[in-house]
Amino acid sequence: MAGSSIAVVHLVRKSNGMTPFRNFLSSYKAHHEPLCHDLVLIFKDFEEKEKAPYMELLADTAFVAHDFPGDGGLDLGPYFDVSQKLDYEYFCFLNSFSEIQSDNWLTHLYNCFINNQDAGIVGATGSWESTGADDPPFPNPHIRTNGFIIAADIMRHLEFFEIKTKDDARHMESGHKGITRQVQKMGKLPYIVDRNGTCWPVENWPESATFRSGNQRALLISDNRTRAFDEGDDWAQEYLFDLAWTGKPSKANPFKRHKMRHRLRRFLEKRRSKTGNS
Repeated sequence: MAGSSIAVVHLVRKSNGMTPFRNFLSSYKAHHEPLCHDLVLIFKDFEEKEKAPYMELLADTAFVAHDFPGDGGLDLGPYFDVSQKLDYEYFCFLNSFSEIQSDNWLTHLYNCFINNQDAGIVGATGSWESTGADDPPFPNPHIRTNGFIIAADIMRHLEFFEIKTKDDARHMESGHKGITRQVQKMGKLPYIVDRNGTCWPVENWPESATFRSGNQRALLISDNRTRAFDEGDDWAQEYLFDLAWTGKPSKANPFKRHKMRHRLRRFLEKRRSKTGNS
């Protein structure tokens, strides 16, 4: 593995327990990837003796270990730390809950990046969602940081602010000074790539069937958010689709369905829809 120009960086967070890591490692082993790379594992907030059960799982897997002290910085803080300390040309970051869904997954990400001269970041998923009042208004295209590839020289020119809370991480992902916005200010563009290797420009993301659309049938890398969509009923999926792609989610929030007013709104909206289509 020495001399590889690509680091596949996975965050192993102690507070999550072993299950997410076991799932990631199983998916990594299950899917063939011919592109040469180093697997870099960030052990976050671990004492050396606490790594023992993880090392047992890794007995037949080559990897580079990188320690990140404490549990601060969420995912993006450790990503930034690795990009400053390790010498690779490209970094592919996968968060704690990521699971690979297709063979040639890294090849697809890498090829989309290098075959589009204007590419600055390529992700497995993206969204147009405006996630807060202090974010850019909808549509707010941004690459989701559960799985993405970026060149080291771009990564090292990004301005990272200290990440202490989930709101800080959200700002870094989708805010005015988020990763995607900073990449665009460099004159580069964000792309999504699916499990077939198709590269999708921003305007076509809703049709990519990767995140909250098309039954996510072309999803390259899953995470807890994509799994929540898969597990949702029609009401939940409609609501999440609208959050990501129309900016007009129903006021009948399915995640508050225990409240009678939301159930009544849902009933009335469905009734109006049927009346309008008759």
